[in-house]
Amino acid sequence: MAWLIAVVVIGFMLAPIMWILPSRRQTQQAEIRASARTLGLSVKVVAMPKTRRAKVRREEDVFGVCYTRFLHTKKPLAPWKYWLIDVPEGDDDPVSLDPAILALIEKNRPLLPRDASMLELTPLGLNIYWRENHADLNVVKNIAQVLNAIVEEAHLETGVSSE
Repeated sequence: MAWLIAVVVIGFMLAPIMWILPSRRQTQQAEIRASARTLGLSVKVVAMPKTRRAKVRREEDVFGVCYTRFLHTKKPLAPWKYWLIDVPEGDDDPVSLDPAILALIEKNRPLLPRDASMLELTPLGLNIYWRENHADLNVVKNIAQVLNAIVEEAHLETGVSSE
């Protein structure tokens, strides 16, 4: 009986330690996010962007990640956003997107993850919002490749010396 009590007490002592340890999924996410940082991307956990309809309906926030490829330029850029998911006509504010950038996005779209919802250009950089479903190192490399291609081919960093 004493052995049974000792095992139960040790079990109660180890339970909180096992609860604190990250799960396998959390460990994989940490590795993927670390690899994104080594590719020059910033990673933030954020509330996913909402359409105007979702904002009006006050729908619950859905969290995902935003990978940012910072821009090193002093010229002002016109911000834009491009939904990678189907958004009903008139459900979001219209943004005029340069046809050359639109062509770049469409050309590289097959490399982006299926659960990516938006590409966005801000004064700080080029962002992609996604849920990290089925994420692996190849998907992160593809995202970095697409963001770099858009920045380079659209000349978003013109005037910056590459010394």
